[in-house]
Amino acid sequence: MGPRAREFKPFSDGSTTFRVVGRQFPDFNLETNAFSKHLEEATGMKVEYQTIPPGDDGAPKLNAMITSGDLPDAFMTGPKWMGGFSRSQLWAYGKQGLFMDLNQLVDEYMPEMLEMFKANPKLREVMTTPDGTLYALPAVNQCYHCKSAPSRTWIHTPIAEEFGVATSNGVETIDDFEKLLRDIKAAHPDVVPLSGCQELPPIALVCAAFFNMGFERLRRVDGKPFFTPMDEKFREAMAFMNKLVKDGLTNEAAFTQTKEQLVRLGMDPAGSKVAVVAGQSQNDFATVELTDPNSRHRQFIPFKPFTGPDGTAVVGWSYDPGAVVGLIIPTKAQKPEEIAQWADYQLGLVSTLNMRLGPDDNWTWAAEGETGIDERQAIYKVTTPAPKNGVWWEWCTYNLVLDVRHGEAVDDATSIEPELYRAGKMYEPFAMKEEEFFMEPFFDETQAAEIGELLTNIDNAYKQGMTNLALGRLDPESDADWESYKSSLESAGVPRYLEILEAADKA
Repeated sequence: MGPRAREFKPFSDGSTTFRVVGRQFPDFNLETNAFSKHLEEATGMKVEYQTIPPGDDGAPKLNAMITSGDLPDAFMTGPKWMGGFSRSQLWAYGKQGLFMDLNQLVDEYMPEMLEMFKANPKLREVMTTPDGTLYALPAVNQCYHCKSAPSRTWIHTPIAEEFGVATSNGVETIDDFEKLLRDIKAAHPDVVPLSGCQELPPIALVCAAFFNMGFERLRRVDGKPFFTPMDEKFREAMAFMNKLVKDGLTNEAAFTQTKEQLVRLGMDPAGSKVAVVAGQSQNDFATVELTDPNSRHRQFIPFKPFTGPDGTAVVGWSYDPGAVVGLIIPTKAQKPEEIAQWADYQLGLVSTLNMRLGPDDNWTWAAEGETGIDERQAIYKVTTPAPKNGVWWEWCTYNLVLDVRHGEAVDDATSIEPELYRAGKMYEPFAMKEEEFFMEPFFDETQAAEIGELLTNIDNAYKQGMTNLALGRLDPESDADWESYKSSLESAGVPRYLEILEAADKA
């Protein structure tokens, strides 16, 4: 259940101007932005926006503010991928006294936030540090299809129809899968039966047929984090992949080419040159042209998981509740209770829709019978595209809980979201158990300083080792080569990485 549409009254008399740090993007001006103006009109609160670039470009300015102590009344710098504060940074700076504990403000001044926490208790839980402190107000984006996105695989519909697997969206067993690839190769020698790219190699469903690969290569085993590429079953999965490569059922480029090169295969003028393909969405292997009813992306359907030698399949599934850093209030902020109310207003349904879709005349409430992403009654629909500089990027305390995100009136003609939702529903019966999911914990300063380099080294070692096993540069059937692969991961720091994860998880 999401936020309700309700009446709000201005709470600020406008006598104080608050300094808020946000992000700058091309053709975007926070001072003149339509949603910025809407916020001032709705709340009465005057804000002077200071902007910094996203990502690494903005890091020096953000660090300079922290170092100098010249902090604004609020940080609205977005989630980690935008260059915003990580949860571990929040904890570190909070313990240094730079950021305010927001628990009392939430309880006293933020009814929208409290209602959201009551409906989704995990949202407060994942934002609360091990010592019980809340240093950031969350922004919420509950993406259903993202839960299984790393495993998602597709098949070109003409191929699926030719071989009788379109109605079932795939095959039942890994033996059936291999036979399908062989049949495709025999009938269409100019088509790659199975492919992917460096960012998303086509191993997910094969791994799912052999064992539980976890989510982002981690799963809980007896309550502790385990790095799944060191599982013996991963070796079996790579032996199967190597057989596919040797027999020309998977091209070597599936592990080395860029996404752009894969898209060129999918968009060949003569027709797609790839049959089964790994992709979180259709954008990963085709150009999405929603205005074109014959767009190539419409020629692919999700390919369901198939069972392995033991008759089961387990797909990695994220149980992350969808909370990221929305707004931070430094301890020296003016009138923090007003900033809290300003942030709480942003969580409302109308405010969230205005932030995403533009002013009121750019969207309206859905009519009875109009359906949303999940095919239930829609809540709202876009009437006209938002004007230039009419919306905010997703960095504030917006509230896209599942009911709101899925409540937009769209269909396959106007969005890829319904197809992604159906793909998620297709994969959900194969989802790993929630108790096996391992979510990144809060790290203390010492742990945070070490974990970044470890992750980089491990990621590089895994990608190289996995590629070598799949392509036969290391023989998955050779005990010596398998030990060499595991040794490379150990040298990259897997044991220490797991040690830190376990310690932080227990804190």
